[in-house]
Amino acid sequence: MLVCVAGSLSAQLRRPRVYATNDPSVWMTAGIDGFRANVVNDGATSSSWNFGNSTNLQYRASLEKGMANGSSFGLAGSWAHVPFEYSTFGIVNPPAGVTQCSLCDAHLDLMTLVATFHSGAGVGFHQLVELNGGIVAYRNLKQDSDGARLAPGGGNIDPLFSFGYGFGYGLSDRTNIDFTSNYTIGLHERKSLPNGASNTNSMPSLRLSLRMGFGRRSVTR
Repeated sequence: MLVCVAGSLSAQLRRPRVYATNDPSVWMTAGIDGFRANVVNDGATSSSWNFGNSTNLQYRASLEKGMANGSSFGLAGSWAHVPFEYSTFGIVNPPAGVTQCSLCDAHLDLMTLVATFHSGAGVGFHQLVELNGGIVAYRNLKQDSDGARLAPGGGNIDPLFSFGYGFGYGLSDRTNIDFTSNYTIGLHERKSLPNGASNTNSMPSLRLSLRMGFGRRSVTR
């Protein structure tokens, strides 16, 4: 009797099953930004890095885990080689191997690494939203005239936050072309800065991206 009862209860219990949806399990994105930056005031080296709000190109790629309805989250990184004007507003003795100039033209590598959330996908036109948070790194500050390394020799890393809104067009449910307007800020440390100096680098941008989905997302019901 016990065996019969156990078998009956087992038959009545609903066992969860794994289903494959049509949503991609992974999204990969490659894009190019036209972005502007204003200025970074660095108190540790008593220097300003003035980007002049000029428009430059930035290359971006992301790898994201797919969710329902075309949403995804993951990691994104970008790189740009940016011209700027380096100037000093104080007297600092730079370490060996690096130099400073009172006013000179220079270039640096601007790189970002962020956690990203994307919402919006599908066939045809659709709206989309992106949220990003992570870091921005200023590396390889070099004077244009002779290639000399400028202080700080190791560059600098700041927290970064970004919000984007735009529109996409889906060639299929797995291939989308996205156009977004993004507002990004990098927050520099205030240590040794004059009270009237800004510590916020504003970087608005327009981005064109190709977004492609792979695999099939599984759900348990």
